[in-house]
Amino acid sequence: MTVAHLRARRWHHSAILTGWYRVPGLLAALMCAMSVFGCTRAEPRGSDVFAATLDADPETFDPGMMSGSVEGKVAYQLFEGLLSPASGDGPPEPGGASSWTVSDDGLVWTFQLRPDARWSNGDPVVAEDFRYAWLRILRGDVAAEYISFVRLVRNGRRFEAGEVDEQQVGIRTNGLHELIVELEESVPYFAEILPFYTFFPVHRGSIEAHGQEGAFRPENLVTNGAFRMREYRRRNRVHLERNPNYWGVDSVALREVYLEIIEDLSANVSAFRDGRVDWTDHLPHNQLRTLQAMPEFRTGDMLGVYYFRLNTTAPPLDDVRVRRALSLALNREELCRCTLDALYAPTTGFVPPIPGYTGAASVRFAPDEARELLADAGFPSGDGLPVLQLLFNTSENHRVIAESVQDMWQRELGIRVELVNQEWKVYLDSMRELDYQVARSAWIGDYADPNTFLEIWRTGDENNRTGWSDPTFDQLVNQAMAQAPQERLVTLRRAEEILLEQMPVVPVYTYAQFHLVSERVRGWELNARDVHLLRRIRLEGP
Repeated sequence: MTVAHLRARRWHHSAILTGWYRVPGLLAALMCAMSVFGCTRAEPRGSDVFAATLDADPETFDPGMMSGSVEGKVAYQLFEGLLSPASGDGPPEPGGASSWTVSDDGLVWTFQLRPDARWSNGDPVVAEDFRYAWLRILRGDVAAEYISFVRLVRNGRRFEAGEVDEQQVGIRTNGLHELIVELEESVPYFAEILPFYTFFPVHRGSIEAHGQEGAFRPENLVTNGAFRMREYRRRNRVHLERNPNYWGVDSVALREVYLEIIEDLSANVSAFRDGRVDWTDHLPHNQLRTLQAMPEFRTGDMLGVYYFRLNTTAPPLDDVRVRRALSLALNREELCRCTLDALYAPTTGFVPPIPGYTGAASVRFAPDEARELLADAGFPSGDGLPVLQLLFNTSENHRVIAESVQDMWQRELGIRVELVNQEWKVYLDSMRELDYQVARSAWIGDYADPNTFLEIWRTGDENNRTGWSDPTFDQLVNQAMAQAPQERLVTLRRAEEILLEQMPVVPVYTYAQFHLVSERVRGWELNARDVHLLRRIRLEGP
């Protein structure tokens, strides 16, 4: 999924006092007055009303335009693709399609849709809804950052370029409930990406009535998932209710879902402790050691990497020697041990550990080499190098990491670094427009394959956002698509080596995940991609 948490995924790192903090007197009263929830403990909720937290407002409710985990956390409840994510780390499960077959060569996938599936307004969900949704992305009706997924279908790129018409694209229907997808070449992970929100269907009638943008406003939103939109209040909450037209409604235990938007990390903990939410995964690092003692605390590995993105289009970061110097001067062991309380593992590459893949372990701390590279680039001891701006989105956790990196680069290289904080949507716009120098970033894998961490750095990819381009890297990633399993992993490793030699990104650490989940919650399972379908959850007790 940038984090955001970014395709790429948003994670926060803060400097809240260890343990449960206390704010005396007037300050406490003011904080309570400004709180979304207020100061009082929440009234007990019934066994069919669930509450969780979001750390920012969703950027969009259009699945074709989504790229971040905040949007995904909502979209997986509102929409349903052909396949659904597993509850744990298993293979995808039936979703909008009850069954499917794959040809021997892996090129033709035939899906049987559920005849009883309905949109939230009662219209039937049909195969054409999927075809229409995928073609609108290829046609450019929306700015889809994951368009590369849909380009995998036969003639997808040619249709996007205007070289063929839609009848020649490998997406066709056979009657109302059969969808046939032909791929350009066999894709080893195709089943793994089909549950992703880019492949969700959209309601054509709603788009024709309200336009591409208007159809996805909360008041007009027509969805096919287990829940439907009831209300969205910016900087407050997303309120969902059970979709009575959902094909599996009889198995959905929750009647209502409140996704409370709480940016402050300590307020997330407070909301959980007071029983106002049943689940939060936005926790301040300095409280994690204390929180681990709670029976509701859950932690596990996560398929993700925290890194800094570099704008390679302008001086001084257009010089690979400067980019490499920044990476070599970063003491990841110290940062993870001291700043992050040893909660994360420093990375040696960009691709996190994936079974069967041996990554390019070339990331290291070598300050002497870093100083030599900076001098070769014309900036001995940092002299003459302009102040670097380090951009991060609003979060005390991100600020603490940025301050540590700022100190290291000053200490080891003599570089002056200015920290720049922006609200989430502004921060995303800055990266898209390449209006930054160094930016905090994260990437959570969409499937358990190194390709998900490497393909985004191809020339022109919508998730690249660094201006970096390397023809050999592009060729290797594209070549791996058609190779046998073991051969392709070797090819992808070579691509990762180029990425780390050219250093448009500075990897920092691999992710773990931390949650507080109420003891009354059943059906919630840890998984490496941190995707949770609330239709599987039920509650016991008040």
